[in-house]
Amino acid sequence: MARRYAEAYFGLAREAEDIAGWRAELADVTEVLSDPKVAGTLQNPRLNLTHRVKIGLELLEGVSEQARNLARLLIERQRAGHIREVLAAYDELADRASGVLRAEVVTAVPVDAKVTEQITSVLSRRFGQSVHPVIRQDPAIIGGLVVRIGDRVIDDSIRTHLQQLQASLA
Repeated sequence: MARRYAEAYFGLAREAEDIAGWRAELADVTEVLSDPKVAGTLQNPRLNLTHRVKIGLELLEGVSEQARNLARLLIERQRAGHIREVLAAYDELADRASGVLRAEVVTAVPVDAKVTEQITSVLSRRFGQSVHPVIRQDPAIIGGLVVRIGDRVIDDSIRTHLQQLQASLA
């Protein structure tokens, strides 16, 4: 569902040739609609829909008309709570359009800038396009790396190797 809204909004952004600018507007809308107090108000069934839409649009004063229209649609269809998913889907579309892959890289220990650069370089060569890694730490993998790019997973963690060794010995 969020993907459809993101695709429509992204299509307009591409036509306007301002993908980054429209993304910034969408991020502003996301920040406002994600606030717990705002989200609670926009989902309050005691307020009629027209009033909820008016409140949402008043909070978005100064945001572009296109971003306000998206917010209005989400509020009217009671989907404002999915705005973060819309932003994430928009980011995926923008990355794909610019030839950038986002990779989630899990390490057991913190990595410095040099290691991050090496990871980026290896992944970019392997996938034949620019890769932007988001690195997070999870000591449970013991060592090695787990890389997720889209629906692909490269698991070269010590935890997985130990589990495979245990299974082969059983």
